[in-house]
Amino acid sequence: MSDRLRTVRPGEATVWPGLRTMVDGSLAHPVPALVAVLTGVTNGMTMILGAAAIGWATDHLIVPALTGGQVDRSAWWIAAGAILGVSTLRWITIIVRGIATGYVQHGAQADVRRAVVHRYLDLGLAWHRRHPPGELLATAVADVDALWLPMIFFYFALGMTAMLIVAIIQMFLHAAALGLIGVVLVTAVLGLNLLYQRLLGPRAAAAQQARGGFGALALESVEGGQVVRTLGLAGRERRRAGAAAGRLRDANVSMGAVSSAFDPVVELLPTAAVLTVLAVGAREVESGDLSVGVLVEVVYLLLTISIPLNVISRFLGMLPVSTAGRTRVGAVLGSAETTSYGDRSLVGDRSLVGDQAAARESTGPARRPPARRPLGLRARGVGLAVGGTHLLTGVDLEIRPGEILALVGATGAGKSTLVHLLGRQTDPTEGVVEIGGVPAAGLARGEISAWLAVVSQTAWLFSGTVRENLQLDGHPREHRPYTDAELWRALTEAGADEVVRALPAGLDTRVGERGARLSGGQRQRLCLARALVREPGALLLDDATSALDPAVERDVLTALARLRGQVTVLIVGGRPSSVQVADRVAFLRAGRLAAVGTHSELLDAEPEYRRILRAYSDQDAVHE
Repeated sequence: MSDRLRTVRPGEATVWPGLRTMVDGSLAHPVPALVAVLTGVTNGMTMILGAAAIGWATDHLIVPALTGGQVDRSAWWIAAGAILGVSTLRWITIIVRGIATGYVQHGAQADVRRAVVHRYLDLGLAWHRRHPPGELLATAVADVDALWLPMIFFYFALGMTAMLIVAIIQMFLHAAALGLIGVVLVTAVLGLNLLYQRLLGPRAAAAQQARGGFGALALESVEGGQVVRTLGLAGRERRRAGAAAGRLRDANVSMGAVSSAFDPVVELLPTAAVLTVLAVGAREVESGDLSVGVLVEVVYLLLTISIPLNVISRFLGMLPVSTAGRTRVGAVLGSAETTSYGDRSLVGDRSLVGDQAAARESTGPARRPPARRPLGLRARGVGLAVGGTHLLTGVDLEIRPGEILALVGATGAGKSTLVHLLGRQTDPTEGVVEIGGVPAAGLARGEISAWLAVVSQTAWLFSGTVRENLQLDGHPREHRPYTDAELWRALTEAGADEVVRALPAGLDTRVGERGARLSGGQRQRLCLARALVREPGALLLDDATSALDPAVERDVLTALARLRGQVTVLIVGGRPSSVQVADRVAFLRAGRLAAVGTHSELLDAEPEYRRILRAYSDQDAVHE
């Protein structure tokens, strides 16, 4: 079903995409959909049967009683039984149809929401940078709600459509003139609905866009609350939010203006049709061509027709909003900026290195690969261009298995970009990235995350406990929860063990939303521990110790240095403590790899490298 939603195109008509959405949802949930269709049609037929029962009662009970004629007792029982029976059946079908409709509507909403969230996880980093989180939240919530909103009336409208067809046929059977009145009424209402949708469609799309814009701005204001308060920007944010709310209000008012002009006309048409039928039918009754009961039945049918016409109008009126939601949801599901995967594994012989490969050969294939083993990383002629701007160009860099390599460069040199490429958070526009000797694009889904860990400068923690933040889904390759001993070992390696012991409940202390109850340095150390407990083959630290004071950073990096040979480590940063624990240093300048060598070699050969190191040394001296 989610695949079909991708076919929508902006500016497409609203009726057919909306109907296709309802059909797609019904096919995805066939059993409740079939129940809803059958009860909807049955409910429509009860209206025809109710009109027939009232017409029969008029001719065989009411008219004779009013004219003093003899009325059999059976007529009373037949009339009462027919009217009560039809009414009971109608109420039963209404209840069953409503429950079945709910299963289809909310089941379809859940299906599409899952598809949207899964797509968010598949879409690349570049796509997410162009779409603010508030907009993504609005699509997953408001747009999906709008997409399935007409389902409330879909099966009701199907039943009412069947009722209209039978009612008009029955009116033609009674008198051609009465049938023509019914056809004119239905045609007028449908014509008005088509005009209504043409007018409402662009307004509904604008309203959904304004709703997404307001959601993005609101989320940004909430997330930036500290900046807003400390810089005194509350007034500015109120103005921005007020302007966005005003745009949303204007879009909704524009939709309401169209509805307010449309609804009274639709309500008036059935009344006009009833007056016309009374004028025509009275002469037919007077001439004896029509009985009073038949005239009452036709008038009742017309009055009843106002219900299905209203339902169908409401259903059709919701289609523009649904199509607007379909367009926005389809834009997400139809985006091609996803990460493709191959079928290669990092467990095979080619991914083993050095002594480990030899050990594997000597012990045979039955031996399980070691839990922690270093993986080599390599960039071959790697470059990345975004919007015509080259962020990286022709980078050739090999990080040997078990090596600690420091990546140094001025701000904007491309350090984080290279980390994103090595961790395959994005793919290069030129060149190849290899992980464990295998091209990254050829690795199977889950292989990179199972063997490679990335810790960024922005420390993200979930709102649960310390234990929950470390455990997550457990060991990525052995598929088991970590033991407490493993958690404490990782905390010790990250220099966070004393931090956790000082917390009120230790591992079971809740850290608050995004770790708000912890300092920046404490959050960074917990994120590092979360990476280390996974026993990765390669660890990429993208300024992951920037919030630590120099003394603590030295302790953390010293602990990491003890893992030399067990895990490959890339450290982004220019502090002396970072480069001093590194086996080699790679120096980036303006998106190009300028030099690779030891710390002392680069000090002698690269003046800019010396300048960066000296700046960090002076800064650390001030802190100390």
